[in-house]
Amino acid sequence: MVVRTEAIVLKSTPFRETSRLVTLYTLKLGKLTTVARGAQSRKNQFGSTLQVLSHVQAVIYTRPTRSIQVLTNCSHITVYPGISHDLKRLAIGQRICELVLALTEEGVDSPEIFHLVTRTLSALGDPATHAVLVQLYFQLHLAAALGFGPSFTRDEVERVDDSGGYLMLDTGTISREKDNGSRSLAASRSVLRAFAILYKADFDVILRMQLTEKQRRGLYTLVTRFMRYHVQEAYPERGEEVLSQILGLSPKVQ
Repeated sequence: MVVRTEAIVLKSTPFRETSRLVTLYTLKLGKLTTVARGAQSRKNQFGSTLQVLSHVQAVIYTRPTRSIQVLTNCSHITVYPGISHDLKRLAIGQRICELVLALTEEGVDSPEIFHLVTRTLSALGDPATHAVLVQLYFQLHLAAALGFGPSFTRDEVERVDDSGGYLMLDTGTISREKDNGSRSLAASRSVLRAFAILYKADFDVILRMQLTEKQRRGLYTLVTRFMRYHVQEAYPERGEEVLSQILGLSPKVQ
């Protein structure tokens, strides 16, 4: 069966002498490993479309009995120069691809995840946005798409006073008091409110959020620790270490 679909290039590596193995997250088929034959030859028809983070229109020849499908054609839909020309944004974009690679299953389609990735990359490519907030928005909403998003009410958030409160890692509940029967992280009132806004507010509101450096560090740790708690061994730790070094973020929650 031949399928034409939008896709994001998550990974691209040399394969044999003239081809490349390309992992795509597609709109119609979810995550797929494909082979682009001749992609490393002098008559390469794919050009720059196989670079990681490319948003493309892909033509894929699929067979249910094959673990690797055949990518027969690829053309650009969107180019994100604002990502490729900025080290921090590029690192965040690659981290987004790494998380999708690690946490989604091959051949299971999710238009929700596909549109989340494209919306996030579009925002990340805009130099006016705060790149770290874009990344944290992506992680929380990826968690929701995978079935373990935070669960809290507005009243719970508003009950947290100036002395701070807690995020319960197992449920994503926000509380003024620590629950001794649940794994929790302490954080300031402002960081917990930012966590709630990041998850509940419209995307354009997120892009206008103004946080101090201390608040961003706390929010980064809350989101990262929440996701790590739920996916455990599947969480790509090395990529997290590299990204936190590039961003200069401390793991300590304030």
